[in-house]
Amino acid sequence: MMDALALTGPPFLVACCLVGIHTCFGLEVLKRDVVFVDLALAQIAALGATVAFMLGHPAQGLATYVWSLGFTLVAAALLAGTKAWSERISQEALIGVIYVVAAAAAVLLIDRAPQGSEHLKQILTGNILTTGIDDLLIVVPLYAVIAALLWFICRNITTSGTFAGDYAFYAMFGIVVTSSVALAGVLLVFSFLIIPAAIGMLHADKPAHQLAIAWIAGVIASALGLAVSFMLDLPTGGTMVCAFGAALTLAGLAHPFLHGDARLATRRGVAAARYVIAFVLAGSALLLMLAPRADQPLLDIAETVLPSLRALYFTASEAEAYADAHQYAERYRQEAERLNALEARSRARDEALDDAMLGRVSSFLKSYGEMTRGEEFVMREVRSRARERMRWVIGAALLTLAGLALPGSIDILRRAVRRNANGVSGSILL
Repeated sequence: MMDALALTGPPFLVACCLVGIHTCFGLEVLKRDVVFVDLALAQIAALGATVAFMLGHPAQGLATYVWSLGFTLVAAALLAGTKAWSERISQEALIGVIYVVAAAAAVLLIDRAPQGSEHLKQILTGNILTTGIDDLLIVVPLYAVIAALLWFICRNITTSGTFAGDYAFYAMFGIVVTSSVALAGVLLVFSFLIIPAAIGMLHADKPAHQLAIAWIAGVIASALGLAVSFMLDLPTGGTMVCAFGAALTLAGLAHPFLHGDARLATRRGVAAARYVIAFVLAGSALLLMLAPRADQPLLDIAETVLPSLRALYFTASEAEAYADAHQYAERYRQEAERLNALEARSRARDEALDDAMLGRVSSFLKSYGEMTRGEEFVMREVRSRARERMRWVIGAALLTLAGLALPGSIDILRRAVRRNANGVSGSILL
């Protein structure tokens, strides 16, 4: 537990700091209806970092930061100077053009650089897990000053729509984005900016309440993302972005229950879920009947959860062949895992295997991999043949379930049964 806190504690504090400042800008960005300005400025900052990388500067060095900031301030001037175009062309269109051109230019530069793909991955997803207290000592004072300036400008300058006010806003935003991208990457910075602010505006009307809700949602999503990343050993940046997306989804689903008619929302939610289930079942049925040997995601998931479902359409010989292939495949996988564990233990104990032993281990691993793939091919072939033979029966069953899943289908069925029952009773009386 202490190890987990030591590893994720500093990144969590950094995430809270980023949520705090980006939420302030996020609310303003949503009010200005320039949602993707963060992505554009972040990509411009990434382009500046790429230029510095091509010139031989370290990724986290001062020179790289200066290059990124310079590119971002130029983009801020462009955004502020072209606001007058919004009468004829949406500013979001210009923002999209800036993002696309900056991304393409970065790709062109990275294509010429050694380890360019790793640099691109670092720019997009960042590595917030490596941040620490030293980063906080730098960004906290910077973000505090910018937050104070933002509060002043939003109330005294930007409302007039002047170039100076707009440039001040975009320049401060650019400074924040440049600093944040170096810590967390483009995708996570966009999540910090938009998603908590969207949750706040969804559930509150007053700016103070919006800000409070956004901060709480951002902190909780950051904590959950870090925790899931640590427990499942997943990339931290991508996991946190997905956690923010899940938070927005839950906030959207909760909105009609908290701010509307809960019963009506429940009925609509159930109806929507039934339509989705019916669509999935009908689509799976048609796919099975038209292409029985193609991948069948619904059937594969169902059989993974309940392997006994195969008994409904496997013959005795097919079931035996499938079980034998599965048993051998598991045996080969276990042997491969045992050899991998043996090699890992030898490295951990600083007792490296000699070249002859490594050669034998590699040969065995290759053989086990080939045999495992062979048994998996047998399993797929047996299952495909069984599904092809029973496709019309299984497809008809899935279509029936799809019909029953549709809203109102049970009532229609009941009325049909009653009409038939009344008709039979009438004929008997006659």
